[in-house]
Amino acid sequence: MEDRSTPPGAPDHTLIYDGECGICRRSMEWVRARDARGRIRIIPFQDPSVAAEFPAIPRADMENALQLVADSGERWQGSQAVAHLLGLLPGCRLVGAVLRAPIVRPISRRIYRLVARNRSRLGCGDHCGLPDH
Repeated sequence: MEDRSTPPGAPDHTLIYDGECGICRRSMEWVRARDARGRIRIIPFQDPSVAAEFPAIPRADMENALQLVADSGERWQGSQAVAHLLGLLPGCRLVGAVLRAPIVRPISRRIYRLVARNRSRLGCGDHCGLPDH
């Protein structure tokens, strides 16, 4: 069942990503292509307005993981941001629900960290060396 509570073109979530990461940029293109209702505002953390608009999110969090922020103020990062994001996109909701399942969360967290740590080898660039945590 489609969520009709948000009119087309009215974002109710902000997705904050690394604008210098090739994988991240390609992922945002993928999201934009699927966000037909315009629910998601996508912005790189390097944009100067992000720090002012989201002062509660430490820059290190933004550098290390994708951030999804609902208009309500609720925030998800990393693998859980991906799971909630997929839950917003038509055709991806089931995958999002599976990734949010308690039994799957630890696995998706590990996969997210593995990809994040290896972004430079996967087509990101040299600047993407993330800490192991």
